[in-house]
Amino acid sequence: MRKYLLLIAILSLPMLLMAQLERKKANPDEKVELTFEAPRLINIFTVEPLEKKGFHYSIMHTFGEVNGGFQTLFGLDNGANVRFSFEYGILDNWSIFAGRSSLDRVVDLGTRYHLIRQTVDGRVPLSVSFAGSIGANTSDYDFVTEGPYTFTDRLSYSAQMMIARKFSDKLSLQVTPMYAIFNRVGAETRIASNETFYFSTAVMGRYKLTPRTALTTQYVPSFNEDIQSNFAIGVDLETGGHVFQLYFTTSEALNEPYLLATQNGDFFAREYRFGFNINRIFSFDRKAKRAAKQ
Repeated sequence: MRKYLLLIAILSLPMLLMAQLERKKANPDEKVELTFEAPRLINIFTVEPLEKKGFHYSIMHTFGEVNGGFQTLFGLDNGANVRFSFEYGILDNWSIFAGRSSLDRVVDLGTRYHLIRQTVDGRVPLSVSFAGSIGANTSDYDFVTEGPYTFTDRLSYSAQMMIARKFSDKLSLQVTPMYAIFNRVGAETRIASNETFYFSTAVMGRYKLTPRTALTTQYVPSFNEDIQSNFAIGVDLETGGHVFQLYFTTSEALNEPYLLATQNGDFFAREYRFGFNINRIFSFDRKAKRAAKQ
């Protein structure tokens, strides 16, 4: 009896292999998934999309510089810049978001659109996405003597193109040209210079250490002589529905316009800060959930 079962198994093996090949051929445009663990890496948007009716909620924090030592509990006593943000997937490749940062009390609205997605077969080698936002500084500037702040004065704008590739299950890299425009700047704001236009090209990456842990980094060079470049390094911890991001960064900013326009510390002089983000992704599409279970 065992001989017959073994013979049947051997004869069935080619058919199983052919069926596997047919499945692969049936999905030549299968998209690469999880280029990054969350829609943001440290404090820059990634190419990772939300599915239709998906919802991404994040809480982001940065504290004071660690060079205060134990006297300031390595910056934790110096207060935090906090950002809350919400993002909703209108379509599988289009989402809208809103956020609020305590730095200059900026409220922002924006959108992300995913132009192309990298495919498993390599025919499309890159993922390319776009993000744009408009923000409003809601701080109280009644004390300013150079003229009152109008609503238009308070506005800022940003745009960025995210270009990424997942090289392997471990390594993903992204290059992000980005710019920001402020209608009005001054000493009363946290903007580091008198310029209203800022541009940079950020470089960022992720390297998985374990199935649920990844080393992350970002570098945002400054082309403004008054502002130092930003550097950050951290760890992503994936725990099912949550992605926790722990990092050290030279900037207190948590949104892209202020990341370009506010001052950075010198990393080698310990002028960097501890920060952490909590990311949670939900899905409100019950039909999609039922189909996935089946």
